[in-house]
Amino acid sequence: MIRNISEHNEAVKPNDFEIERLRAALPEYFDGDGNFMIDRLQQALQDGDVDLTREGYELKFLGKSYAKYLTSTKTETVVVPDLDHNSQPENKDSENIYIVGDNLDALKHLLGSYAGKVKCIYIDPPYNTGSDGFVYNDDFGFTIPQLVEKVGLTEDEAERVLDLRGKSSHSAWLTFMYPRLQLAKELLADDGVIFISIDDNEQANLRMLCDEVFGEQGFVASITVRNNPRGRQSNTSIAPVHDYLLVYSISAAAAGIGGRGLTEKDRADYKYEDDRGKYRLLGLRQRGVESLREDRPDMYFPIYVDPENETVSLAPVTNWAEVLPRKSDGRDGRWMWGINRCREELDRLVPTFVKRRSEYDIAVKDYLKKDGLAERTKKAFTIWESREFNQQVGTQEVKELLSSESASYPKPTPLLKEVLQLGTPQGGLIVDFFSGSGTTAEASWRLSAETGLDRQFIMVQLPEVIDGESGSKTAKAAYKAGYRTIDEIGRERIRRASAKIKEETGADIDYGFKLYRLNEPSGQVLDDLLTFDPKQDGTLLAGDYVSKFDLNGTPGHDTVLATWLVEDGHGLVTGAQQVTLAGYELDVCGDSAYIIPPGLTSDDVVELVRQLENGDLAVSRVVVFGYSVTFGVMHELKKNLSVLKSGRTVSVIERL
Repeated sequence: MIRNISEHNEAVKPNDFEIERLRAALPEYFDGDGNFMIDRLQQALQDGDVDLTREGYELKFLGKSYAKYLTSTKTETVVVPDLDHNSQPENKDSENIYIVGDNLDALKHLLGSYAGKVKCIYIDPPYNTGSDGFVYNDDFGFTIPQLVEKVGLTEDEAERVLDLRGKSSHSAWLTFMYPRLQLAKELLADDGVIFISIDDNEQANLRMLCDEVFGEQGFVASITVRNNPRGRQSNTSIAPVHDYLLVYSISAAAAGIGGRGLTEKDRADYKYEDDRGKYRLLGLRQRGVESLREDRPDMYFPIYVDPENETVSLAPVTNWAEVLPRKSDGRDGRWMWGINRCREELDRLVPTFVKRRSEYDIAVKDYLKKDGLAERTKKAFTIWESREFNQQVGTQEVKELLSSESASYPKPTPLLKEVLQLGTPQGGLIVDFFSGSGTTAEASWRLSAETGLDRQFIMVQLPEVIDGESGSKTAKAAYKAGYRTIDEIGRERIRRASAKIKEETGADIDYGFKLYRLNEPSGQVLDDLLTFDPKQDGTLLAGDYVSKFDLNGTPGHDTVLATWLVEDGHGLVTGAQQVTLAGYELDVCGDSAYIIPPGLTSDDVVELVRQLENGDLAVSRVVVFGYSVTFGVMHELKKNLSVLKSGRTVSVIERL
């Protein structure tokens, strides 16, 4: 656990994260000793006619090596569930999550269970404007000689990196963002997307950083959002009226981007109606590029129209008009459907008489609701100008919910609904690790209530202290309203938004959220954990270490269990079941059993073996809090589970 992680971090190198990604993606190019066989890879690339080039460019900034080092280390924090909050009726079965803590630590915890599972990430990081309060505050915890040894810097470079703390330079901002984006990428599903709000101060740097992290092929779009029509007061001669949304994915080609919701003006186009619902008419003839007969010869064929009752047929009928996909200049065009599609959906084809040419054309019914269920969408553009996206809308929303202007520049809910509509067209998991006032959570609920699709969210917010004396006008208002940290504002906004949406819509969705806090054990606890000697036998030595993790009113057992469950892939919403041995209560989740509190005896080991042998307990591994089990009992446990008569393999993992 903490001791194991501390030992890992002592040995970590800046490029370990990248090496592990290579090993996971290309295991066949590593030999048994862990060496990368580059000659073999080069041969494979040459055999596949892939050009090798030494040309190119990369983003360089002071602190990049240290940022890579941070990416490779493991978090030394623990996950502390808020048992009172999580047991409330609206929260006990919720799959939504709110984490209070540093988002770098949170991302590292989340990777254990949510890597490759997140459909949409939205973040609104510090813009580094000089007035938004951003300074680089990651705790280095190193001296210059230690940085030289661990990160491979010169003494001069190490001194300059340490000097970044408390600064708001471009390098400081990039050092802050780099590890967070690297870890966020690992959370994304293959078709997942990330949306990042930013303004001109760091937009260019963020674009280059994202190109490096996600690859240039991962770029989806740069969206301009007009959010301040009056223009910002600044020292420039041109008043900015917009921010940006950068959109990236693992691969732009595979990104599961949905469409934008229709406006009332859009819906007005669907002025016809039949038993399948409202529809509009679209020309069947292909327009634009590749619209000629020679482009798709199989899509050039006649359709026949009965002039009397205006029905259509694909087979010739006497006295029926023949309609061919000819362009207005007389050239042969083509239909946008092939003959088989036309045959299958013949009832959607409608003849339209073109008076100026005195001939028929063919249109197709385009229904407002696809399959009679969800309303269709339209492709998003790269400029968003709706008044609903103005920053004053977000401010007013928070003011109405919390009865005070307690949040600085909160994003409007309609903007986040638009983002989530694009990022989660079929529902899915949403992450916001700069969650602030909680707009993303409210937008997720509102969109789910409207569409009926299942969405879950994970919000992360640092418990940043609110300065009620010398802070901004917003900070003073928040402090006066009783808030002491930013996360308190976000959680209260989410609670009130939940109640409001439920009252307004009555939708059957998940209105709750589970609450967790990230804590780092105190210095004394760390000293105790690091000096523990597991080879010394004695009940006194193996007794009270779990209680050292009693934090925020949560027993240490629950903290250790929650930390391990998310590390082992079980997530933060799946609880463990208790299985009784001879007298000891064993925690079981999925294929894992957990021995956490002290008190395991030889009789318990015998009963554990019995249940494994007869199939009463089906796990493949037993994870042990090494501080709680005496050396002798631990020896019995490992020995007995290594020789099960049934031939089953059950591993014992000792964590310290």
